[in-house]
Amino acid sequence: LLANAEDLSTIDDNSMDIVTCCYGYMFPADKDKALEETFRVLKPGGTLIATTWDKVDMISIAGDIMEAILGHRPPPPPLNPMALSEDGLFESLVVKAGFQNVITEKSTYPFDFGNDRDFQLKCGTLLIKDKIEELGAEEVAEKTFFECVPKYTTTDANGNMILPYNTFQMLTATK
Repeated sequence: LLANAEDLSTIDDNSMDIVTCCYGYMFPADKDKALEETFRVLKPGGTLIATTWDKVDMISIAGDIMEAILGHRPPPPPLNPMALSEDGLFESLVVKAGFQNVITEKSTYPFDFGNDRDFQLKCGTLLIKDKIEELGAEEVAEKTFFECVPKYTTTDANGNMILPYNTFQMLTATK
């Protein structure tokens, strides 16, 4: 089922055994409302399983590129994938919504950008591609990307660019 997290009115109260949300709770404007709606639709004893980003260096790379283009670091985007990365923030919102038995676990995995420079650039600028094009800043973006990525990436034995420290948090809680 695909639904608006802030409005689950098409789902009956206490009707779901489990709700999963993979990298979604960072985006609703009213995060409290989204979690209250999740709580409402879960049956007593039902389980919430959710993931949120804790650290993604692609965000830092995008910031470095936009700083080079604009001359200053831009504010976080309105739809910010890092909106719940502050330690304890998501857990506190989940508890505030009424959930219990909140357990979180962090895990890290790499992004492999391969060894093709064009593919690396496309992956590394994906989040800001439209803005780069709008500003006509493709050359500055490319130059800055390849200058800044060494501080965030490693290169494996095959020459693949690896972004190693992408950390997410998985949370489970019960109603």
